[in-house]
Amino acid sequence: MTGCSAQAPAPTPPTTASPIRYGAPVVMEPRDGRAFAGQPCDLLSGPELLTLGLRAPGRQRTSIDVQECSWRTASDGRLAMAVNAGRDLLVDTYRARVLPIFEPTTVEGMPAVRQRMRLDDNTCTVTTGLGPSEALETEWSGLMTRQTTDPCAKAEEAIALVVRKLPPLR
Repeated sequence: MTGCSAQAPAPTPPTTASPIRYGAPVVMEPRDGRAFAGQPCDLLSGPELLTLGLRAPGRQRTSIDVQECSWRTASDGRLAMAVNAGRDLLVDTYRARVLPIFEPTTVEGMPAVRQRMRLDDNTCTVTTGLGPSEALETEWSGLMTRQTTDPCAKAEEAIALVVRKLPPLR
């Protein structure tokens, strides 16, 4: 009878494992960019394009299963932007670390990472986390043979314009 009077330990509640982030920061104040996933050329307005030195209209195409828009400058530079909705591209970027230069940063309070081949390269890709399964992928390419401006700063200038107008994720 002594075995019947002892209380069994309370069951341990199941734990929910947090996803592996490979060092990628969590987006603290997610934004909703889903409306632009299919229409990335609407990410920037006419006045914003002028501010960035870009010519309208942008050209939309499918790039690795997402819609991307690219705009040109008068000097043949190029800005390309795509909203990736449906996966955490920021985590994927941290996991893969494809390019030799990998610099974590923030743009308008959003976690981002700059990637480049070399410091004197005229191309920079900035992946900006927008939410748990959304990111903004932006590339600035200067087509001159010598770097004259920081291509990452140019990409981040465009990202800031977009992030400022995105509503909070609900």
